[in-house]
Amino acid sequence: MSIARFIVIVSLILSSTQTTALEMVEGEWELLVKQNVSGMPVGIPPVHVRECFTEEDPIPTSFLKARNCSVIDQRVVYRTVHYRINCFTEHGSIINEGKIRFGSRKITGSSKTDLGDVAGKTTVLRYKFTGRRMGECR
Repeated sequence: MSIARFIVIVSLILSSTQTTALEMVEGEWELLVKQNVSGMPVGIPPVHVRECFTEEDPIPTSFLKARNCSVIDQRVVYRTVHYRINCFTEHGSIINEGKIRFGSRKITGSSKTDLGDVAGKTTVLRYKFTGRRMGECR
């Protein structure tokens, strides 16, 4: 194999494994969050939250009512962020995983938090959210 061919193959491999740019519009976004709890016959009313998203911090956490969240895993595929985060709430540590897709004016996404065994039942919180850009971050 020639050295030129080897360099081309290596550069193709490296370019396919690089993270893609998110191409999002940074700013303050208002999210409508719908929550569903496994095993609960009655739905929980949706909530509105506002959150500032940037290229460096594109993961929604405000609806989790967490004090501190750290990213375990984050992948960007075009305008979609797939993530796993560890958050600390008043009830302890939780793992939330989901995805959020950014458009120029709207976003959509979903996530879930597995709470494990609660009162003898496996409990999973599922969230679906939509949002719109409100302007610059305050």
